[in-house]
Amino acid sequence: MIDRDSFTIIFHADSGIRQATPRLRTLPRRFVLLLALASLFAGLHLVPATALAEPARLTVLFTSDLHSYLSPHREMASDGSVREVGGYARLAGAIDEERSRSGGEALVVDAGDFTQGTLYHTLLQEEAFELRLMGAMGYDAATFGNHDFDFRPSGAAAMLRAARAKAATLPRLLISNLHFSESDPADDALERAFRDYPVRGYTVVERAGVRIGIFSVLGRDAAEDASFARPVTFTDQVEAARKTVKMLKEREKVDLIVCLSHSGTNPEPRHSEDEKLAALAPGIDLIVSGHTHTVLHSPIMVGRTAIVSAGSYGAWLGVLDLMVEKGRDVQVAGYRLRKIDASTPEEPEIARMIDGFRSIVEERYLAHFGYRFDQVLARQPFDGQSIDEAYANPGETGRGNLVTDAYRFAVERAEGGRRHIDVAVDVLGCIRASLYRGDIRVSDVFQTASLGPVQYGYCGNTIIVLYLTGRDLKNLLEVHTSIAPSKKDALLSVSGIRFRHNPRRMIFDRVTSVEVEGADKRFRPVERERLYSVAINAYLASLIDLVGKKSHGILKITPRDETGNPVNAKDEPRLTVTRNGEPLREWVALAEYLSSFPEKDGIATVPERYARPEGRIVAEASWNPVALVAGGNWLTIAAAALFVAAVMVVILLTRRVVARRDHALSEKQ
Repeated sequence: MIDRDSFTIIFHADSGIRQATPRLRTLPRRFVLLLALASLFAGLHLVPATALAEPARLTVLFTSDLHSYLSPHREMASDGSVREVGGYARLAGAIDEERSRSGGEALVVDAGDFTQGTLYHTLLQEEAFELRLMGAMGYDAATFGNHDFDFRPSGAAAMLRAARAKAATLPRLLISNLHFSESDPADDALERAFRDYPVRGYTVVERAGVRIGIFSVLGRDAAEDASFARPVTFTDQVEAARKTVKMLKEREKVDLIVCLSHSGTNPEPRHSEDEKLAALAPGIDLIVSGHTHTVLHSPIMVGRTAIVSAGSYGAWLGVLDLMVEKGRDVQVAGYRLRKIDASTPEEPEIARMIDGFRSIVEERYLAHFGYRFDQVLARQPFDGQSIDEAYANPGETGRGNLVTDAYRFAVERAEGGRRHIDVAVDVLGCIRASLYRGDIRVSDVFQTASLGPVQYGYCGNTIIVLYLTGRDLKNLLEVHTSIAPSKKDALLSVSGIRFRHNPRRMIFDRVTSVEVEGADKRFRPVERERLYSVAINAYLASLIDLVGKKSHGILKITPRDETGNPVNAKDEPRLTVTRNGEPLREWVALAEYLSSFPEKDGIATVPERYARPEGRIVAEASWNPVALVAGGNWLTIAAAALFVAAVMVVILLTRRVVARRDHALSEKQ
């Protein structure tokens, strides 16, 4: 639900709050009959002919997970070449072309996570560049993704206020399964901003004579990732969808129902939330899917529902042609993903706006840290692994090694060598972009480590140092082997530590050996009760309690301070690494590390060792019985005992059956 007090008002598709209609005086019956007939003929005159006579062709243009990628960015193509793609000016040019092709009647929508990913989002609260541009580009509707709450409810509220103050045209914002807290005032400002913008549960628009109902939901996995949204919560997306579909059909009498779902699809059906949504909430004609950054080159059909997805970062524009006819199933008449690259013409006004926004970012954000937008920090003589490749081939990555090495380097440098940092940890989901051959600029570095709310006046994840026992450190590493297989953005990158795991062992007990690098650069086996210093970004630290929940309490991790006392979120300020009073931010740590490399031809050059994995995380799959149980925790021992007991029962039962058979045979003789 959207609003605890005025849900029916916020949920309605109208642009304003309805006023009560005064009751008419009693009129003569003949006059009332004439008035009714006149209204009927007037209503028939206003109904589009296409809605009554013949099928209407509707074009839907869609994106998702734009993540503030206002400017073009580099990506690796399937042939290994690196090219420049995306950019809002090109995307706007493509939208204009496709809208013209459809006769100006296209519907333009986005499935969420329109913020968080580049330097442009650093001024989200003050400028709301993303929503202003989407309004100028002609987006009809958009929804929220989990990252759109990364600046907490107060930040999302500020974004909505800034957008209203600075732009006359904005996209409709929708979400039907968001719930405001009834007891915690931390989301009150966002609740007011929702009313003022307004953000609604659904909207109804007309295109090409088609009455279209549009609503949105945020899925379960995205809700788990939206830790900064608290105390805002999200109700079950299927139940919300069912209620909204019923309302759109019965109250609004729509011809077509479109769901903007920030839930995602997955090759494994049991993890494919939008396929489940289509199956469990019948009546949705089209699901525009976001969150998983999936590129679908053909729609997924679940019953009568088409599911489409156009990847991320504005590299693709989805183009879907539908045939809509009253009383009949909606038909897909055409589908393609249009690549947004150098061949796509830019829309001049959008390009001009982005140039202005870049100057504002340099002046009001980067200047504070002493950097410029396009400042070259280092040169890389190789192409790093792409994000898509990292997800497709889970494991250690050179880019992850680079980022976590940067944590340890920058922390020790900021603290003047006061203490040795034993370990640094990050996850794939926090490493947001790839670094390719050639110059690495400040904007590239920020995109690689772009997450983090506003803290101490500026946004960006800060780095904290907490302490874990060797036992808890092993439990943390189990995330890579037992949780990440079903949630790949939890795949670990590490520095100062190396470990081996057997993916065939009992879940939550797959790490078989752990070694930690000492100050003397020598690796030694981890000691279960010893405290180890761990550099980690504040966002990831806030999710450590999820490890226990995901493992049903089996993997217990207790973060501690330098003296061994347990710590929680309230202790974050004293655990944060600072230099001259300024918190060390994740992207700044990476920028400093890149700049520290030895120079070649007058510029710092990234060492070749970061081109590939170097054995920090090693998988050793084995069915050897000793390898399956050696050093196992209580879960493995219990499973092994049950297995042995089951074998013994089978043996005893077999012996009993054989004995009875032999006895029966002897009696017959």
